[in-house]
Amino acid sequence: PPPRVTLTPPLPAPPRAPSPPTPPAARDATSTVVVRGRWGGQPGEFGHSAQTEGNPEGPMAFTVTPDGAVVVLDTQNRRVQRFADGRLAGSFGLASGAVQDLARTPDGRLVSLDRLATAAVTLHDADGATIATTRLVGGSIAEGGAVTGVFADARGVYVEREHRDVVRILDAAGHEDTARTALWGRPSRDGRQLLRASIDDRVRGVVRVSVAARENGAMDWSTAVPLGATVVQLVMLDSDAAGLVYMAAETGTPTPDGVRDAVILVLRFDTNGAAQGLLRLPAPAGAEEVFRPMCVDDAGAVYAMMATAEGVEVRRYTFAS
Repeated sequence: PPPRVTLTPPLPAPPRAPSPPTPPAARDATSTVVVRGRWGGQPGEFGHSAQTEGNPEGPMAFTVTPDGAVVVLDTQNRRVQRFADGRLAGSFGLASGAVQDLARTPDGRLVSLDRLATAAVTLHDADGATIATTRLVGGSIAEGGAVTGVFADARGVYVEREHRDVVRILDAAGHEDTARTALWGRPSRDGRQLLRASIDDRVRGVVRVSVAARENGAMDWSTAVPLGATVVQLVMLDSDAAGLVYMAAETGTPTPDGVRDAVILVLRFDTNGAAQGLLRLPAPAGAEEVFRPMCVDDAGAVYAMMATAEGVEVRRYTFAS
């Protein structure tokens, strides 16, 4: 039988306030293009697939390493490409064309997730060589399609199940965690906390971010913020090396033909859960499906990957200090 998974929920948070606090004023974010590549199969280009049914697909995920390199999962070309200072600095091939997510460890290793074809997670060294591969199905994970992301910290590699609990599948040395240790939320960058985000009221545009202490399960804070427009989807929940938490949501007016007036709103929370910054980013113009469209680096800069008519851009945005 599969190993049993026990999940201790965080201790209750203080009573919720009757109404969410007013968010900080949003400002239109200025950006710097850090990666730009055309559609194609040559080095530095990105594969593109136009589906007869469903959304077109390009690169599915990306991450930023501690030294500032941008690493892009070029799914259609079955490879991972690394860019430094806007230029291609290296690449390595993937065995599967169904890899959808990518994460990095604090020491620069990379983790790739294939939910559907091989239903496995692979740990790579910085040059792409395989260190370990382990199956997804087991414990509380009944099928690979239930996995909604892969994450890594100094204690191991984790997969998220249906946007809620997180299961460790590899320890820090790359050995399989046969106990399938479960956590209440995503591990923070500094390893001290667990993170969750949810939509409290989709139409009114109220989102909630909750943070619990990893060691004892006590709820550190839980904050609801009204964004002032209908929430279409949450697109990012991340943290930086200083312990600040970032959440991004797409807002707009859903119509039969798509979303009108769509924008991406990025909230930054301080260590007490107060929203201390709000950026307004343009929403993706194309219909390309992306598994991880945004991330945060150690210093707190926000990165967004978007498809254009010509190819792909990764842009960096920063909050005012």
